[in-house]
Amino acid sequence: MIGMAARLALRAYPPSFRERYGCELEALVEDTGAGPSVVADLLIGALRAWLRPVMPDESAERRRRRMQASVATTWVTWCAALYALPMLRFILSEEPWPTPDLVDRLLNVAQYAMYAAGLILLVGALALLAESSRTGSWAAWRPLVALVPTLPTWLIAPFLLAFASIDPVSYWVGALGMLGPAAFLITAAVTPAVVVTRCRPSAKVLRLLALSGVAVAFAVTTTGIACVATFTMNTADAAQLVMMLITVAASTVALISSGRGVKAALHREQPVDVDGDV
Repeated sequence: MIGMAARLALRAYPPSFRERYGCELEALVEDTGAGPSVVADLLIGALRAWLRPVMPDESAERRRRRMQASVATTWVTWCAALYALPMLRFILSEEPWPTPDLVDRLLNVAQYAMYAAGLILLVGALALLAESSRTGSWAAWRPLVALVPTLPTWLIAPFLLAFASIDPVSYWVGALGMLGPAAFLITAAVTPAVVVTRCRPSAKVLRLLALSGVAVAFAVTTTGIACVATFTMNTADAAQLVMMLITVAASTVALISSGRGVKAALHREQPVDVDGDV
């Protein structure tokens, strides 16, 4: 019998993977047992399955899956950059020396670009919501419930950071103020990506989302450029290095994934939906 931890690990795999290999994988876990090492392997495999989604042999459905994976990945990278940018500004505000003018301007450009990308993502979410209202696939939106318990950690973060200082108690209060938004943004990054996969959008909606993802990828790239400039032109520390690595990685992944999604969206042949309709 499969334990709760192994069952949750199996549920962590993308729906497309579970449809194709779920029964075989569950039977394998039942035969081999569900110890801690097996659960760890399952979680690692689930992460790989999300990063490298299962692509069927049919070219039309393969392109549809490619667009779907691109949309989910671009959203995750935007959330990563959205967290890194205000954290970098907070780090710079705590330093005794002023921020160089060029760095400050680049950070402002990145901030406005991220806001504009957020509006683009909102339009895409409304398109996906409108399609769900027509198809009645509301069950696919259930993962968003996970945002409810993490939202307060985001809202109280500014108040916690206001009391942060170097004494032990205030230090941990400030650490909670920084980790709270991280917990919310991790949840906000993962759950909508799961929703996009579970909703199985039509080819028409996916094409809109994939094409708009290019603008989002460039917005994420502006954040990466600003963080690199901050690290090279300012007196850098370990925290700035971490923010730079996060945004550079997010920018690279966003550009590559969005490019693949656009290539699939602009293909001459119309991608098919899951139900086989063109």
